[in-house]
Amino acid sequence: MSGHLVASWMPVAAGLGLTICFVLFLVGYRRMRSDAADGLAVEDLVLLRGAQQEEAKGLRPLEKLASRWVPIVRRALGPKRTTDLQRRINEAGRPNGMTVDSFLRRLVMWYVLAIPLSLIFLGQGNLVLATGPLGVPLLMTFGGLSGARRRRREAIDNDLPDFLDILAVTVKAGVAFRPALARVGARFDGPLGDEITIVLGQLQNGASIRQAFTGLKERNAAASMTQFVAAFLQSEELGAPLADTLNTIASDMRRESAQRMRRTAARAAPQITLITSLVLVPGVLIMVLVGIIIGSGADLGGLLG
Repeated sequence: MSGHLVASWMPVAAGLGLTICFVLFLVGYRRMRSDAADGLAVEDLVLLRGAQQEEAKGLRPLEKLASRWVPIVRRALGPKRTTDLQRRINEAGRPNGMTVDSFLRRLVMWYVLAIPLSLIFLGQGNLVLATGPLGVPLLMTFGGLSGARRRRREAIDNDLPDFLDILAVTVKAGVAFRPALARVGARFDGPLGDEITIVLGQLQNGASIRQAFTGLKERNAAASMTQFVAAFLQSEELGAPLADTLNTIASDMRRESAQRMRRTAARAAPQITLITSLVLVPGVLIMVLVGIIIGSGADLGGLLG
């Protein structure tokens, strides 16, 4: 009797299971085809940055095609080169929320556009023009990343001496180090203010001072930041007066900044001379020669045949 009952319910259970699987398939397919940004509130979508907003809104067809090649490119790079690329992105401040995957997707997308053009030139038998488009993606991606790193490093080098002076005055006034760091950091915008916010967040979440400031040094390629972190940790471990240490570091940074500006000015002088020689001198010579020929009344038709 029980065996007959079980046998009679088997088709029903199988049909119910197939129905549930079919419904789950439809729900999953709808989720896959829907816009990811539809599930986010407006205030949540505003908080996303750059590449994160693009990923939340959904990728364009060309970006979807490039995304399929990103895992292959990551495996081709290997762990060492991927770590170095992540370090470069961190030193650039992760512009627009850039990640390694979004950087590689942009690189592959440029190659998707450049390879057909290179094949066209190769089909015409022009090897020089065929190799030219292959270097454009590297120039566009790595060149832009290097420019962002340089601008961020210069911004930190310019703001850090003033930041240290104000921090030293605040500490001398009797404010503890962490509140002083938060108060002074809130007055600075740009990369330096962002880095101080990250350090304070790490300290509030249980990180030690050495861990937080070591991470600060690793995220920044500025030499002044490396000098500040090394001197500050040494002062923290040896118990030297913090305010005096900050003033000394700020003075050294201003001295190095002045030397760096003098070196930049010294390199600019030959460049200006070269531009003057290549542009102004030929123009002046042509103008003088034309004036001499016109003033002499020479028959240019006879000279030129």
